[in-house]
Amino acid sequence: MFVQQWSEKLTSRVKQQFMMSPLWIDAAERGLHWEEAVIDRRSIEEAVNRMDEAAAAVLRAFYNCFGAGPVSEERLFSLRQRFSGAEFRYGLIQLQNAGIIFALRQGWGERLYAMPSDCFMRWHPYLFRLDQLPAANRLSGLWEQRQEDMALKPLGRQLLSIWAELARSGLGLTSKGVLPKKTAAKLMHAVSITDADLLQAGWQQEETDPYTPAVSFALRLSRQLGIVATEGKQLRWQKDTLAAWFSEEELKREALLFLWCLDELLEKKPAMWHVMALLTRLEPGAWYSEADIADQLPLLDVEGMEWGESRATCLNLLRSFGWMELARTGDHRMLRWTMMPLFLDTGRRPSARPEPIMIEPNGDLLVPPGCSYRVRWELELVADRKSDDLLSVWQLTRSSIERAIINGRSVASVITFLQSASGGMPISPLLETSLADWEKQTEAVAKQASEAYPELPLEHPSEESGFALCFSGRAFAGCELMNHEDFRIERFLPELERVPINWMQQFRSYHHSTRLEILERALSWQAPVQLRMNESVVAFVPARLERSGDGWTVTGLLREAETHREVCLSPEMWEGMKLVAPGVSGFV
Repeated sequence: MFVQQWSEKLTSRVKQQFMMSPLWIDAAERGLHWEEAVIDRRSIEEAVNRMDEAAAAVLRAFYNCFGAGPVSEERLFSLRQRFSGAEFRYGLIQLQNAGIIFALRQGWGERLYAMPSDCFMRWHPYLFRLDQLPAANRLSGLWEQRQEDMALKPLGRQLLSIWAELARSGLGLTSKGVLPKKTAAKLMHAVSITDADLLQAGWQQEETDPYTPAVSFALRLSRQLGIVATEGKQLRWQKDTLAAWFSEEELKREALLFLWCLDELLEKKPAMWHVMALLTRLEPGAWYSEADIADQLPLLDVEGMEWGESRATCLNLLRSFGWMELARTGDHRMLRWTMMPLFLDTGRRPSARPEPIMIEPNGDLLVPPGCSYRVRWELELVADRKSDDLLSVWQLTRSSIERAIINGRSVASVITFLQSASGGMPISPLLETSLADWEKQTEAVAKQASEAYPELPLEHPSEESGFALCFSGRAFAGCELMNHEDFRIERFLPELERVPINWMQQFRSYHHSTRLEILERALSWQAPVQLRMNESVVAFVPARLERSGDGWTVTGLLREAETHREVCLSPEMWEGMKLVAPGVSGFV
């Protein structure tokens, strides 16, 4: 789920408590709310810099198994490495109390953890710091000979083609509540992405889903955007939502789609999330060497990842969605973004003035790349698309006008549209005569307003529409958000009030029997102890006690400076000791 969806599940009081966390001190002073701080680059960097070792380790471990859906507590704690269970728990609680990680309960009480999926990319550079890669197109001589793969339309444009085909084919459903096969086949041809692309990326659909993966993907996305909804035996356009979507800047539309696709396609695929996160650090529009990307991935120091296959799948997926171009020069493969995947981080920019279309006397309509989507939508309904490249071409034909008239348009409305879309360019007498003739030839056809052809005003409000993209929530089905106020370290330290305070406040040279009691308490809490050994203080995480006759030994992890090793100690091997209750009596 995205930040906005988490926010809707939380009370204002809880969100205010999040901002009282020490991790958000600077953000709170700037007056930011939780929803803003958790995706604000400056606030994120400040929060990571304020984290203690345990909190940072928990968050990195969470990233190790992140895949859009929630992570089980067992899986998360299996990655705690050198930290004791109590230390790791305390780090987790700090993150929960700051609203960075959320706890969920599933079924009979299994505890799961999740974070807003649109935070993953934003936090990644501060948790896994790497040197910035040099752009390849700044290197001399590398680009004199290159062969680029054909650029594909961005996903937003592919969706526009799908919706236009759906409008032309009709919104009716069969008795089984699905689109007719002919309509589904036409939708299949309207997209660049293939079934194989989606299946390789991990697309999942219900066994009873009657559509191919590509059509199923397009329809699910359309519903998730709120563009279409099923009512009885037909689909219906949600006209206001469609207008709001077309009103967004193209860069923002593609950035929203990028986040949605990560959630829907990369569930339980942490390696691909990390690849995508690394790719989002690249400067949009600049060429980079794929080999350099491959060399960077192991430096993330994330365990158990298969980088090669994941990298190839990510690049193929991004190219299929029209978000990345690939090229070859000699033995090298290069890549560059054609969009800004994290455009939402940059703040809203002034919208560029839409470019007008050009009208030829023969009915050809030349459409520049900066033409608005509202204009493109109407062109799809009243003309035939001949090409959809950098400069696209539609053509007014007798059949396209007849189709438009049948669905409620008139030649007068078409002319008004063309004049508005062209910035007031007059229609040539030859074209106007052709349009009038076509209208006369269609007079016998019944004309009625059609719900399949929603008419959108070309002008839209100048204020920001604030289109909110929703997550399907399939991975969170049956999960209950747990109250963050329940997360206090004391809950995980049983009988804390009965433990002698001196055990946790002072170094002492205890009798062997007391040393054994302290270690037993540490084991029950999964907490560390501090030991004074050879005039230095070290941290020790006990794992098990073994008794032999009148004596005993303890085995566990000894932490010294930046190293840790498993050791077996007997009680005479240290001079003094202290029990550590993370978050209560200290932290090591």
